[in-house]
Amino acid sequence: MQIDETTTREQLAAIIVDKLLQHNIDAVLVGGSVVSIYTANRYASDDLDFISPAAHDRIVKAMAELSFNRTAGGMGKDFEHPKTRFTVEFPTGPISLGETGPVTPDGSIEVDGITVRMLSPTQSVMDRLLWFFYGNDRQCLDQAVWVAEAYPINVEQLLEWAQREPDQEKIQQKLQVFLKRIQRQKA
Repeated sequence: MQIDETTTREQLAAIIVDKLLQHNIDAVLVGGSVVSIYTANRYASDDLDFISPAAHDRIVKAMAELSFNRTAGGMGKDFEHPKTRFTVEFPTGPISLGETGPVTPDGSIEVDGITVRMLSPTQSVMDRLLWFFYGNDRQCLDQAVWVAEAYPINVEQLLEWAQREPDQEKIQQKLQVFLKRIQRQKA
């Protein structure tokens, strides 16, 4: 696979994962691109966020081999490539979902024989709901609903997870907004 203007998000994720693995670097796709994948681009993110425990200088070296450059102002964790609109970021880990962490990702996709590990649909919903719970981000609420419409989610796991978050009155109130929306969609 080659990076050019026709490279899809999934293909780019696989190219990056493959290159990182060549350097013995483990990485997990998180964030908006996971939502994009699960919703068939109903929500279209233009960046790919990977969490990796590897030293950043090792990541920089691997990304350079793919012709990715660090972006100006990105604090060295953001990368761009001259032939794709997608940017790549390596936020600080470990993967956590609010008070729950570290988290082992339960999702993956297979692209041209390469397995891209990522958050599961349920974990992706949790990730988006955190932005709604604490930042009142309605777009993230929509994204959580869209993932739940596209894939089965483990509601019991979601409820147990929400119980571990602080400020239960606010959390439970906002969780009910989400649950009512997905129930409406099923009706």
